[in-house]
Amino acid sequence: MKKISVIWILFAAALIVSCNSSNTTNNNEINVRIGFAGLNLELLKNTPPQKVFEGDIFPFVVKIKNNGAYSIKNDKKAIISLSVEKDYTRNVQLLNEGKLEIAEGKSSSAYFTIPGRTQIDPKGGEEIISYNIQAGRIDPQSEFHNSVAIATVCYPYETVLSATVCIDTDVTNLRPGKKVCNAQDLVFPTGQGSPVAITKIETRMLPFEISPGSASTNEIRPQFLIYVENKGPGLVIKEESVSDFCTKSNTDHGNYNIVYVDAFLSDKKLVCQLDKEPESQELGHIKLKDKKDIIRCYQEEGVPRNYDPYLSPLKIEMGYGYTQSVSAGYFIMKPTN
Repeated sequence: MKKISVIWILFAAALIVSCNSSNTTNNNEINVRIGFAGLNLELLKNTPPQKVFEGDIFPFVVKIKNNGAYSIKNDKKAIISLSVEKDYTRNVQLLNEGKLEIAEGKSSSAYFTIPGRTQIDPKGGEEIISYNIQAGRIDPQSEFHNSVAIATVCYPYETVLSATVCIDTDVTNLRPGKKVCNAQDLVFPTGQGSPVAITKIETRMLPFEISPGSASTNEIRPQFLIYVENKGPGLVIKEESVSDFCTKSNTDHGNYNIVYVDAFLSDKKLVCQLDKEPESQELGHIKLKDKKDIIRCYQEEGVPRNYDPYLSPLKIEMGYGYTQSVSAGYFIMKPTN
């Protein structure tokens, strides 16, 4: 009997440890959809050096980190491009040729992928891209020339917000009894792990006519005003123009600040008031002005007023391109005799 009792005690202890371990894991879950970062660019120390001589070959090394929650994969790659003063540069060589996909006709531009932050890897992916630059000659009358190199990255990115909203069928609070929830505005001060962020959602429950001209308004229509802002250090660009922005000198200004939007309330896709040229095949989108915009989305069919108020999941997905740069200056000197 004692032996059996000991076995049961050990089994119970193991069960408690297992439960505690499971709870600890859940409590330690990391929210990767936080912050306003996408890709972060920085130059490694002393690349380039402050001073070089005519004809010198020197490094220019960019460290790229994905600090956001979106993974850039093979189907939609990012691209890096290096710009230098052609009159004062003999040659530019990309050193990661075996690892990167060189852009056609652009030896200093290359495509790459980089994972975002996940539960398994909360730090996100990192990529080191190295160039060798050979300094050219400076003007005969000059003792030095202050030159500059600029690395520009263009990449697709995505913002996803999942929230719970109250579908309040009793907005005037006339029914007796306690409600499960009340419709209220939602504020998101910490972002969604992406440079374009949803900062606020205003929730409205509007009277809904079942048929045009009907006096009956025994339904309500959920409506949401979604506040969007570019909180990152770069520019929003059209997703389809990611490659062009880093490989072509002339870009269409109509491709700036374009964000595609989809919104869902539970399993129903919401109707959103978006920009779209008549009879065009383009997707509905918003165009940021002064880095901001507001989207109005609503559920097409009404919700009967005799329903009890209830909580419902709201999901908003935004797709766009993004571009940002990092630069450094260096002095080209004449060789000393």
